[in-house]
Amino acid sequence: MSLLAQPLRIGSFETPNRLMQAAHSKQYSDRVESDRETAYFVRRARGGCGLFVAGNHLVHPSASTRGFQDAWRPEAVDASRRMTDAIHDAGARVLVQLNHHGAQASPEGPEGPRAVIAPSRILSPSTGAATREASERDIADLVTAWADAAERSRLGGFDGVEIHMAHGYLLHQFLSPLYNGRADAYGGDLEGRTRFPREVLRAVRARVGDDFTVGIRIVANEHNEAGLGAADCREIVAALREEARIDFLDTAAGGYHDVHWVFPSSAMPTAWLRDDVAALKRANPDIPVFGVGAATSVEAAEEVLASGIADMVALTRGQLADPDLATKLLSGSTGGIRHCIRLNQGCLGRGSVGLAVTCTVNPAAGHELEPTPARAARAGRWTVVGGGPAGMRAALDLARLGHTVTLLERDEQLGGQLLRAARVPGRESVSLLVGDLERDARAAGVDIRLSAPATLESIRATSPDGVVLAAGARPPDGTALAVDGAFAGERPATVDAWTAIDEPARLGGRILVVDDDGTAYASGVLLSLVAAGASVQVVTPFEQLLPHVGTGYERQLVQRTLAAGDFARITSSRVRAAGAAIVAIDALTGAETPLEPPSSIVALTPRQSATVGGLSAEGLEASLGVPVTAIGDALAPRGIDAAIAEAWRLALSTAE
Repeated sequence: MSLLAQPLRIGSFETPNRLMQAAHSKQYSDRVESDRETAYFVRRARGGCGLFVAGNHLVHPSASTRGFQDAWRPEAVDASRRMTDAIHDAGARVLVQLNHHGAQASPEGPEGPRAVIAPSRILSPSTGAATREASERDIADLVTAWADAAERSRLGGFDGVEIHMAHGYLLHQFLSPLYNGRADAYGGDLEGRTRFPREVLRAVRARVGDDFTVGIRIVANEHNEAGLGAADCREIVAALREEARIDFLDTAAGGYHDVHWVFPSSAMPTAWLRDDVAALKRANPDIPVFGVGAATSVEAAEEVLASGIADMVALTRGQLADPDLATKLLSGSTGGIRHCIRLNQGCLGRGSVGLAVTCTVNPAAGHELEPTPARAARAGRWTVVGGGPAGMRAALDLARLGHTVTLLERDEQLGGQLLRAARVPGRESVSLLVGDLERDARAAGVDIRLSAPATLESIRATSPDGVVLAAGARPPDGTALAVDGAFAGERPATVDAWTAIDEPARLGGRILVVDDDGTAYASGVLLSLVAAGASVQVVTPFEQLLPHVGTGYERQLVQRTLAAGDFARITSSRVRAAGAAIVAIDALTGAETPLEPPSSIVALTPRQSATVGGLSAEGLEASLGVPVTAIGDALAPRGIDAAIAEAWRLALSTAE
């Protein structure tokens, strides 16, 4: 038997195997558990996952947040019971995470404005709002609230509770000198900073008894010079364990002050927490430790256990991307895994703005209640124009539904703009998506024709009943789309973003970038140029650099990476070039700032949809006499999520 397939005793219960999904908020429920939340978990339980942690159940009205569950509501008991019964019937176990966001809570709550509490009066690193210092009465009320919530959780059928002491939330804030500047009994030294968390643990254990599992999610390293190091965190765990019985340790890193450690993107190592997890396990050999960020790849999950790094392996986004990941790992059938590419766009990117979470590579995530036909009622012949993410996914899904599919790709390989994206430093994981889509499309029987430019004649030759236009996008013809433009007057001679990535050597050493795109497309160009050693100056009409980068929690890391190079920025400005003189014009004051003459100017203007011989979908349809549907960038240039989701929806529409 593989180590992953072995059961594990965690306090009062046993898991069927060693694979889990750690807590992650999905915005599927509001206040109490929903059928949508339940269906999501049940699908992954049927896919082999042994343990779930239902995330961010808030213990007090002062922390209530739209799209999250309230553990303090009496009606939560019955709603939770319906969900936990369904998960148990599917063969898995489920813990619930009990939390209070503290300084990270919004001052605009679901019921109206509220004061935000924290250990000390600080500016929240997530909202920028000033907090108020929690009083001793607040602390006492919250201790009781955690115990009440744990009792309701037991009544709701959960197998145990996880007390959240990480991610920069309230209990973590009391532990950390980054947040806790108190001079009373709840601050100062280790004894003071652990007092509130110890009181919570003691109260929870007293309320639920010794025959119920209680564990903690604990920061293993804040990765901040002014904060808690790994040794400090292990000392905190030892102090907490002296206070009350703890049945497991679930690991985390960082906080909202260094948020890329909390929600690591593709630019972070895949095993970003491996060493800290291993050290925590060595210090606590007698209780289960959950390995978050410990596997170097999903295929290497077994190695985490074999090396003694952890007792459970958390593959959270991996199972969002592939709900059958656990079964594939347990059976050793890893060749068909659909990989998470860690861009945080469909999951964290949507969740951070209050939208229901889905997945870049798995648009069915979150839609488990919707019917998913296995075959189309009437099979047809489809031709897909373009072998980028939209085209490959459309071809794959159409073929799986039983259609005969031909894919025409003008280049010598599949991938489209994903091939460029995978060359951006920190985004190499995109190549996993290219490989997965090509593998699955070929396995589904798609007739893939490379070096085959699409023309009216070549499309007609495939005798299609329908055509998918997924030709992608191209650099724009015109100038900036921003009001008043990114350039003032005549646009100077520039190179486009693709040239900047494909041929950086021809740009010279001093590059002026004029950015009126502001998305991850633009940040990829900037990261590539800085990594190539160029001196880069950005002028943008936006009020801040890269305003559309951040919902996936990578903004901070992108900015730090750029700042580490030869990089400068001017915001709220346009560029004017007159001969050799180039100036930045402030949009508010009209003041002009002379710029050093660059060796090249790169224009980051939003891309333009590609066509077939100058024909859009409507023109193709009129010429071919069959339905033509544009998807992805061919419809409107956006991101990978839109390309794949539209391909999936298009294929499903043929089965109706």
